[in-house]
Amino acid sequence: MNDLLGFHHVAVTIRDLDESVAWYKELLGFEELFSEDAPDRRACVMKFPNGSFGVGLVEYPTVPFEAFDPRHSGLDHLAFTVDTLEGIRDWATKLSGAGVIHSGVIEIPSGAILNFKDPDGLALALFWERAQPPTESAPADLL
Repeated sequence: MNDLLGFHHVAVTIRDLDESVAWYKELLGFEELFSEDAPDRRACVMKFPNGSFGVGLVEYPTVPFEAFDPRHSGLDHLAFTVDTLEGIRDWATKLSGAGVIHSGVIEIPSGAILNFKDPDGLALALFWERAQPPTESAPADLL
């Protein structure tokens, strides 16, 4: 059996595809990879600027939209990786400048997190992971 390699993409249900595509492009820098348009389902798969897959946005125009609630079964939040602590602080400034309400940078033992929401209230986060010290079982020069 082959091992899982990681995530390919995450798809989230949104209220208005056009509005969400614009928001994810303009604020987060995602690029449109491809879109689908059918009477009962519209979707757009977006990629990170570095070319890897990222997030799929899906609209069901014939189904009443229910606001996101992380306390219900399903997705709690979607977190994106940021490579430095300074980078996550820069994102906090960018979000504030765009009028996006956020938690501010919260430092935790494993790094730092910045929580915010997309136009539909979907809980998003940016996460910076602090470098971990080598473990006793692995010499530092092998890590």
